[in-house]
Amino acid sequence: MDFIVEVLGWTSVALYISLTIFNSMKATRFAAFGSAANDTVWALLMGWYPKVILNLAVASINTYRYAKDFMSVSKALLIALGSVMAVGIGYILYVAVSSFIAEPTLSVGFQFLDLGIILTAIYMTSLRKYRVLMLMSGFVGMVGYYGNPQMMIIKVLVICIMSYKLYKNQDDSVQAVATQS
Repeated sequence: MDFIVEVLGWTSVALYISLTIFNSMKATRFAAFGSAANDTVWALLMGWYPKVILNLAVASINTYRYAKDFMSVSKALLIALGSVMAVGIGYILYVAVSSFIAEPTLSVGFQFLDLGIILTAIYMTSLRKYRVLMLMSGFVGMVGYYGNPQMMIIKVLVICIMSYKLYKNQDDSVQAVATQS
């Protein structure tokens, strides 16, 4: 069982990095599907229930956003999909808050804060806003998952990649303005 946990952990590192390197929201959404599936199983085996909740919610939001942004789906189907997602996330939120109130810890608190930041990021349609939120998630997640090598590597890489992407795109914007002048 330890071997499976290790493999899933390192697979999580690879999939999570793929979320940060793509330059299109469509490719990012595809990577999020694989990452959410892998991380749900890994988090269950590790006993990280905020991460389980995060990945189920990420999969739901990602499915909704993909259908809305990249498919010809009727408005009624989108509303139905959104409603099912909202009910599921509402239930997950109720269970998560109840269990956190029963046994609050700083680590779990930061895991839930990380959950909120990532859910907000996944819902973004702007790549810049997505990257800013993911950068914040890197710092918050460092506290929430402190001590687990795979999660620490993921969060350090996310911080580095998002910082680079935000800086690089800022540099591109400055060059574009200078070219237009």
